[in-house]
Amino acid sequence: MRLSHFALATCLFALPIAGAATLPAFAAVTVSELGDLSAMHTIVADTQALVASNDLAGAETKITEFETAWDNAANDLRARNAQKWDAIDAASDAALEAVRADAPASDAALTALLAQLDNPGATNAAGVVTTDTSGKPLPCEDMLAKYRAAQPKAASLDDATKAKVAELEAKGLERCNADDDKRADDFFGQAIQLIGA
Repeated sequence: MRLSHFALATCLFALPIAGAATLPAFAAVTVSELGDLSAMHTIVADTQALVASNDLAGAETKITEFETAWDNAANDLRARNAQKWDAIDAASDAALEAVRADAPASDAALTALLAQLDNPGATNAAGVVTTDTSGKPLPCEDMLAKYRAAQPKAASLDDATKAKVAELEAKGLERCNADDDKRADDFFGQAIQLIGA
């Protein structure tokens, strides 16, 4: 009797699961210490698609939907990890401002926000790496060197973007002189992103 049970179990184990080849793959979920941010990620991705299709009114409506969801979750997310919340919040502010101004940089700002939602704190609001592997801000002198290496490419920018880059450089230098690596890195990183380096 035991042998027949064993044989039956072996046969059942060997049989392929019906439809196994057609099982849907699980969708990627954006999860971090802040929890599941996939719904917010979807809203931002939808906003970016609207920007790409030149539906600026639709993009503005959609980014406002993100803003509402983000604000409603702010207290809970900040309590989980204030530093990571702050990194996403800075990227959020930049994306909101860019989309609402119909700025040419809105696609890059939305890409940076998506990067923050995927991996909070790994990059600055502009999507440029500003921390070492332990999460500590890079020395602002290092970020300044990266910015200066990218600066020759700024010659091809329009006047408005050049002015913004110069403003970010000035803010970065001021924060670097004050030994505020984190904020200096962010300003230099935004300038690098605008230059497109």
